[in-house]
Amino acid sequence: MSSGPKGRITFRIAAIFFLLSALLEILSLTSQVPLFGALRGGILAAVYHLIYVLLFLGLGIGLWRAKPWGYRLVFAVTLFYTLDKILYLLYRESMKAWLEQQLSGYEEMLQFIDIRIILQMVMLLMLLFVACWWGFAVYTYWRREYFGLRQKSETPASSNK
Repeated sequence: MSSGPKGRITFRIAAIFFLLSALLEILSLTSQVPLFGALRGGILAAVYHLIYVLLFLGLGIGLWRAKPWGYRLVFAVTLFYTLDKILYLLYRESMKAWLEQQLSGYEEMLQFIDIRIILQMVMLLMLLFVACWWGFAVYTYWRREYFGLRQKSETPASSNK
């Protein structure tokens, strides 16, 4: 009693969340981003956010419509996201500056917490996000028939049965 290929509901839900992520990126076009050792604003930050808008929008459409290019885009965006987060983790000063910006207004509470502990938690969280992206990529590979792609073991002769 299946209403479509395996993974359809999962990919549709993911598509909705990617479209919402694109919307959130649009809303944060003017927000600074930690890049290459410093917080960057202006046109560089806008371009950064627009890249993610396009990637998330493409993923949302590609997953919803089960397009083969959506399948390939999952892996391309996973690789891009991974590289972006590796850069984020390599430049600790920009990560610290971004964190201090995010926590501005809470200085009194931060007197009791070592910022290095928060930085470690953020680093672990980024690693977890990257692991989740790769988990989704693996799931996408397992469910590639959703995109109209055949399993490697399936041959044209066996599909005629």
